[in-house]
Amino acid sequence: MVNPDLLKRRVADTMSKVRWSVGPMDTLSEALGKMKKNDVQELPVVEKGKLKGFLTFRTLARRRKMPITAQVRHFMIVPPKVGPNDTIPSIAESLINRDFTSLPVTHRSDLRGMISRRDIIKEMMNDVRIRAITVETIMNFAPTTLMGEMGVKKALNMMDLTRETYVPIIEETGKFLGVVSASDMMSCLTTPPNKMHTGDFHGEKVQRDRTVFSLATLPNTLEMDATLGNVTELMMKDNVPTVFITEVGKLIGSVSEVDILEVLLRQNPREGPLIQIAGVEDAKLMDASELNEAITHHVKKISKLVHVSATTVRIRHHHHERDDDKYTVNVKLTTTNEVYSREAYDWGLEIAIGNAFENIEKAVKKDMGKRKRNR
Repeated sequence: MVNPDLLKRRVADTMSKVRWSVGPMDTLSEALGKMKKNDVQELPVVEKGKLKGFLTFRTLARRRKMPITAQVRHFMIVPPKVGPNDTIPSIAESLINRDFTSLPVTHRSDLRGMISRRDIIKEMMNDVRIRAITVETIMNFAPTTLMGEMGVKKALNMMDLTRETYVPIIEETGKFLGVVSASDMMSCLTTPPNKMHTGDFHGEKVQRDRTVFSLATLPNTLEMDATLGNVTELMMKDNVPTVFITEVGKLIGSVSEVDILEVLLRQNPREGPLIQIAGVEDAKLMDASELNEAITHHVKKISKLVHVSATTVRIRHHHHERDDDKYTVNVKLTTTNEVYSREAYDWGLEIAIGNAFENIEKAVKKDMGKRKRNR
């Protein structure tokens, strides 16, 4: 159980100072330089102390052909409104739902500070019970991965599609080769196209592209017996958004900032469960509304048995040249007392989703039976 004081804590007590910002008339080149230098994904757009907008890497990644001399004001967005008196759980939900790593805090359009996932996680780590949570109970067993020989352009599309900013690179055998980050991707946006790099490949009629392996770095990893305290210490030490779990050199899972924030959200009363979907690579198969409807149906069914506070569905689409496409679906369902994570795969996406939720439902019923016998 999370300390009740944490659920009541205000943004004003947790937010950080504004370290970096850009003006609406600054160029994208200047903004990208600040993002890369300071390893941040978002920048507030400020003019005379007033918040004018928000510039995100994700927005720029979707428009990679824009001139870097263009002004920031043409690409900034309107962020969710965050005030100093808002509670930490409500902001954690906004950070997850809207896929931001940080948000500006304003009062009557005056920029007062920034609140980030990392700020909230630091507060959470003051609770010894949260620090003691084991990795196995919250980790994602099917993280999005990239193959080492994949080109950067395709990797950028996948990172945008899966909403990931820090992705592991593996071999076909599952061997962990390293990671590539959004910062690495940004270096490709600002690097002259005629400059050669290790890992480049080209041919007479093939447009040259870098491989993701040429951008890979090998991070520190943890094993299954680690705790959430170990994870956050490594996150802070290495300044990374995700810690990867390995076993004998193979990738077996990951724990991200979002996974940690979900621990907080499952203790916060809300109307209906929080549902997240990541990893849909084929929009023609099931549109967003159809997919959300199918997942909501399964969540409602389980909600009749136990209170569901959050559900994360991660989908991996396996393309086979000589076979039909297969889908691996990992469902992580958070209740008031437990976190359930189950996986299923099938040639049909909807069937794979149904099987994964069926496995979750069986686990919930099994635990309910145990608690009933104990009473």
